[in-house]
Order: sequence, then C-alpha cells, then structure tokens
Amino acid sequence: MAGPRLVYPTISTETAISLALAGHCKTCLDQPVRGVRRYLRDVVVTKKSSALFDSPGRPKGAVIREFSHQSRYRLLHTAKNCGVRFYSMATITYPRDFPRDGRLVKADLKKINQWFRDNFEGVRGIWFLEFQRRGAPHFHILLDIDLASYGPLVERRRRKLSKGAETYRTCLEMERGLAAAWFRIVGSGDERHLRAGVSWEVLEQEDAAIRYAAKHAAKPRQKEVPEQYENVGRFWGVIGGVKAEAFDEEIESMSTEQLLQEFGHEAISSKGRIKKYLWDVRNG
Repeated sequence: MAGPRLVYPTISTETAISLALAGHCKTCLDQPVRGVRRYLRDVVVTKKSSALFDSPGRPKGAVIREFSHQSRYRLLHTAKNCGVRFYSMATITYPRDFPRDGRLVKADLKKINQWFRDNFEGVRGIWFLEFQRRGAPHFHILLDIDLASYGPLVERRRRKLSKGAETYRTCLEMERGLAAAWFRIVGSGDERHLRAGVSWEVLEQEDAAIRYAAKHAAKPRQKEVPEQYENVGRFWGVIGGVKAEAFDEEIESMSTEQLLQEFGHEAISSKGRIKKYLWDVRNG
C-alpha cells in the first residue's frame, strides 16, 4: 500500500520541516541516524539503520532483465558528479542484420571501447544501451575527447525531420575512423552501414553530457528489451574508471530532523521516506 503523499502549501520552513518529519515518522515509525556523503553536485544518504527505511535491491549476481530505477539513478549520479568534462558523444548502431544475444553485443562494445583506449591515451567515458524501434541495440558513449583538437569541424545532417534536417558538428576524419573500426568489428559488409553506422558529435555546452544522461535515463520505451533479445546485461558502464567523486572528509551522521533542517522537506519522498539521492543540493 502506498504511503501518504506529502503536499505542502506556502508555509514557513519550520512548519514544512515539522510536517515532513511527522509524515516520515508515521510511515517509518522511527528516526534512524544516517550517513550523508557529499558529492560535486548532489548529496547521497549512504547509511540507513532501519530495515523499514531500506528498499530491496537486486541481489549480487542476479540476472539483469530491465533498466531499473536504481540503475538510472546511479547513471545520472555518476554523470553529474564524476568531475569529467565530456566534449563529445559517439552513437554506434548495427546494420540491418544484428545479434539478438546481449553477450555478443557487449563483446562488440568491449572491442570498440578498446579502440578508443588504443587511439586516445587515458580516455574516459560513460556508455549506455538503448534499443531502436526495429529492436536493434545501439550505444551512446560520452567521451572526454575534444574533436576540435584533431581537425576542423564540419556540420553533418543527422536525419530528416518534418521541419528540416537536424545537424551536428564533428571532425570528419575522426568520425570516419570510428565508422571504419565499428564496420570491421561487427563484420557488416554493408556499405550503407559504413556511411551511416556511427555519428560522433561535439557537445557544444559544458553540461550537455548531464542533460543527455538525464534524457536517456528517462526514455523508458528505448530501454524495453525486445522479446527475442536475450542476456541483455548491464544498461550502462564506464571507460577509464569514471566514478562519482565524494568529499570523504565531509561524511557525517544525521538524524532525520537534522537532515531536514539542512536540506529541506524535499529530502522526503511523496511516500514519506528519506530519499537516497538529494539532487543539486551540494553547497561549498
């Protein structure tokens, strides 16, 4: 049964905190002490002492069947708090014929990620998996590779739209090199795939990678595993050890009341529980 939905009118901060605290206690019956870890942009509640507070996660080693909410949150949290400036994003797709076994697909991904490592020393990135309407898997890969440093940038057309053509900027030589590598890896043999199997676009704005991660984490249709696709495996991963960087010296313990006083009643979910991820509240 869903817990009470907490709605607050325009009231004082003290009253809002009291209402949130009361709603939390009604739902969870206690006020467990929690560890709070601060990151570049976000705050994460890391230690929960009440079984009522905990939510069951996927057991270690369990078969992955879907892009879970927990996995989406971890993807967005990593992209926002890793401290890496992603300058470009590569998109790689399969030709008309494509594998329907995730183990084969991830083997291809491993090879193209190795290509990036071989050609760009110390490269860092985040990849995520989606499925096209035809059921084919494809990957987006955020990269800290600045294409502008490898040659002149040109404008390329992505696809036809009702109001014209969507375009992106890329270094043509670099994009063609990636296309040739992917063409060899998948053994395509289709010249159309060589021309259109990848795109490698410049991310024009500094926070574009975060917006892309948030956008793709929120597109459920492209995360639905096609019926005949098996062994899907992980929906996202990293290149070069990318991870959210914590400020370890600022780990502290907080009661529910203290947490609410610092971060406000929005730290409590609509079901009356303390959220694990407190987005964009990191200060100083």
